[in-house]
Amino acid sequence: MAVGVPLGATPQDTAEFMLGTVTVTPIFLESDGSIDPQSQNWTPAEIDSVLANITAGAEWWSDLLDTFDSVHSLSFTIDDTFARNPVETGYEPIDRPSNYYNRYVGQFLDAAGVDPSLQLDDGMLAFNDSQREKFGTDWAFSLFITDSSDDPDGYFGEGGSFRGAFAFPGGRYIVSPSTRPVSTFAHEMGHIFWAFDEYSGGGSYDETRGYYNSPNTNARNNPTPGFQQEVSIMADYDRLITAFATHTTAASTLAVIGWQDSDGDGIFDVLDVPLHLSGSGVFNAETSRFEFNGEASVGTLRNQNASGNQSDITINRISSLDVSIDGGQWVSVAAPDTYTATFNLALSVPRNFSKIEFRVRDAETGITSDIWSATPTTPLLPDSSSLSGYAVLDTGDNSNRASGEPLLSDVAIHVTAADGSELPQGEFDAADAALDTQLPTVSGITLSGNLGALKTTAQVRRVAELNNTPMLHVHDSQLQYWTPNLGDRVTALATLTTPTAQVDVDVVGLTSNGTAYARVEAYDAAGNLIDRATTDLRNNSDGGLGFGERQTLTLHDSDGRIASIRIMGHADTEIGATAIRTGVPSNWTTDAHGAFVLSDLPSGSYRLTATSDNVTYGFDPITVSSTTNTPIRLVAKTVDSPRYNPVLAADVNQDNVVTAVDALQVINYLNTFGSHTLTHADATGSKIDVTNDGVITALDALRVINYLNGGQTASASEPLPIASQPDTTRELVTAEKAAPDPVGIDDVLTEPIQWIAPQPDDPDDEPFTFRIV
Repeated sequence: MAVGVPLGATPQDTAEFMLGTVTVTPIFLESDGSIDPQSQNWTPAEIDSVLANITAGAEWWSDLLDTFDSVHSLSFTIDDTFARNPVETGYEPIDRPSNYYNRYVGQFLDAAGVDPSLQLDDGMLAFNDSQREKFGTDWAFSLFITDSSDDPDGYFGEGGSFRGAFAFPGGRYIVSPSTRPVSTFAHEMGHIFWAFDEYSGGGSYDETRGYYNSPNTNARNNPTPGFQQEVSIMADYDRLITAFATHTTAASTLAVIGWQDSDGDGIFDVLDVPLHLSGSGVFNAETSRFEFNGEASVGTLRNQNASGNQSDITINRISSLDVSIDGGQWVSVAAPDTYTATFNLALSVPRNFSKIEFRVRDAETGITSDIWSATPTTPLLPDSSSLSGYAVLDTGDNSNRASGEPLLSDVAIHVTAADGSELPQGEFDAADAALDTQLPTVSGITLSGNLGALKTTAQVRRVAELNNTPMLHVHDSQLQYWTPNLGDRVTALATLTTPTAQVDVDVVGLTSNGTAYARVEAYDAAGNLIDRATTDLRNNSDGGLGFGERQTLTLHDSDGRIASIRIMGHADTEIGATAIRTGVPSNWTTDAHGAFVLSDLPSGSYRLTATSDNVTYGFDPITVSSTTNTPIRLVAKTVDSPRYNPVLAADVNQDNVVTAVDALQVINYLNTFGSHTLTHADATGSKIDVTNDGVITALDALRVINYLNGGQTASASEPLPIASQPDTTRELVTAEKAAPDPVGIDDVLTEPIQWIAPQPDDPDDEPFTFRIV
C-alpha cells in the first residue's frame, strides 16, 4: 500500500466511498479506420465541451456534499492527457454494440503498458491505482468516451447490453457516448462509488453494497406498503433530472456511497472512528520539561461491502498532536499529517502545573484519540483505561507518590485471576507439530481448512521455497493437493475449546510476484464476526507482505467471546500461517517512567504480583477490578536483600562468628563475577550483600575487613586477618604484626584480593594471611 493512498486500501480499492480527493481520467477514443469505417472525428471544440461536462458532473457531487452540515470535502482532479490526445483504435465504438467495449479497453491497456497478464477489470484497477499514486489522490477512476457528435441518435449500435452510458462500479470505469448530458455523467459517477440504479428494470430493493452494505431501498420495485420513491440522481429520468436540478438525492442512495451520519454529529460513519494514541511520559522537575514518547494511528470502520474486498479503509490522518495544561486551550505541538506517527518530545511546562493532557487529532473531521494525562507526580496514563497505573518506591509511607519518590521502570507484573489461578492461554506452533499427519487439538486449538463453505482437513508440512519452514497446510479436496497458500478460496479455521479475549496469529507472505495482505477474523460462538485484523501501515511499515516476510496479527474482544478464527489472504493475495496463540498476556512490564496499561483484559477482577529487578524493593500482591476508575499504584517498600544477614551483616557464612572466611567469600565472588547487581535468580547463597543494597561490590568485602580490623569478633582466641599495608613492597602481613589502619575503599576497588592459606610447619600457630595479587 503506497503511503499516499487511503490507509487499508489495496490497489484494487480505488473508489470505496465518495469523500476526499479523486483522480478522473477521461480517455477519448479516436477510430483510425483500420477495422471499422471512420464515421467520427474529434474536434478541439468537441473535446473542450465534453471535458467541461465531465468536470461539471463531478462537481455536482461536490456541490451536493456542500449542502450537508458536515465536516467533509470532496474534490476531483481531471487528467486530460488522453482527452487532448485521443487514443487511436481500429474500431468506431459508437457504431458498434456496447458489448464491444472490452476490445478498445483492452487496446488502451496494452498501449498504457499495463501488465498483460491481468484480466480487463484488474488491468483497469491497476491503471487507476497508478493514476491515484501519480496525482496523490485518495481514489481514481476512468471514463472511455466514444465520439458520437456525428451519430444520428448519439447511442451505441443495436444488439448490446446498453444503448447509452454504463459503468463498472468499485473504482473501475465508465463507457459513454460523448453527447450525453452532465446529469448522465453525474449518474454514472454514482455507480463508480457503488450506487445502484433505482429505476424500473435497474437495481432491486433487496440488493446491498457499499461500505455499510446498504440496501437499495429507493429502488422502484420496493414492495413496502406505502413506499413512494424519492427524488434521486440514480432513479428514472424525471426523478434524476429533478435531483440534478435541485441538488438532492435519497438518503438510502447516499448511504451506499458512504454518506451516512448515524449519530448526527456532522461526520459520516466511515470516518467517525476514534484515533489511537499510546505513550510514555513524565515531568522532569530539574529541567521543568515534560518528556513524552508516543505512537499514534488512525482507526478504521469495518467494511461490510458485499461486492468489494471489504478492506477496512480511512482517509483520516494524524494531523496534530495537541497538548492542554490545566484544562486550558489545546495547542498543537507536532503536525505529522500521516496515518501513523511517532513522537519524541520534551515540552517546557510551568513548574506549578497540576495536569497535562495529550491527544491526537484529524484536522478535517475533528476526530480525536482518547486523552492521556499526567501530573507532576504521576506518569502519563490513559484517562479511559481502568487497568492502568504505575509502580513507585514509597520512601515516605504515604498513600500518594511524593515528589522525589522514584518511579520504577522495568517492574515485572504477573497477572492472574483474583483467586491466583493462571489466565487461560494456548499455543499452536507449526515448528513443534508432527509433520504430514492429522493435527490433534493442541492447547484447546482445533485446526481445519475451508474451501468456501466446504470443510476440509489441515496438516503441518514443510515449504521448500522457504527453507523447508513448517507451515500449516490445508487439503484442497477439489484439486486434490495440500497447499499452504491461504487466500479467498482456501482458508484456515481455528476453533477454540474455550472462548478468549485475544488471539495472535503469525503469518507469512506467499504471493511470489507481488505484495500480500494477511487477514484474520474472529467469530463468537454463534458465528458472528466480532473483530478482524489486516496487514496495513499500522502493523507493517510497508503496508504489505513480500514473499517470505513475516508478521503477527492480533485479534481482541474485551468480552472474551472469541470462539474461532479464520486465516486467509486478502484482496486476491495469498499468505501462510505458522503459529497461533490464545489468551491475553500474563506478564507485563512498566515502561521507562514506571507506568503500565493492562490492555484488553476481559471484565473482571485480577491479582497483580509485581517484582522489581532491584531485590531490595518488595511489593505486596494486590487485587484490582476492571471497574476501577483511578490509577493503580504498585507500591514498593525497601526490604532486606536476600543475600543480607539481618542478625549480623558481616557474618557472611552465617556461622555466628565473623572471621576472615566471611571476607573471603565476598572477595572470591568478586574475583569470579566482578561487581554484580543481584537478581532474583541470585536469591540463595551466602549473605555476601553486607551493605544490604542489592549490589555486590568491593565495599561489601571492605565492610567485613573493617569489622575485623576493628577487633569485633565472636571468638577472642582467633587471630584477626588484615588487608595489605599500603606500601610498594606488597609484603605479606599477618596478625602477628602490628595492625595497620583500616584499608580504604579505593584500595579494595583497584586491587584484586585473594585469600591464601600458607603451609606452616605448625598449622596451629600460623595465622591466615591476606595478599594483594
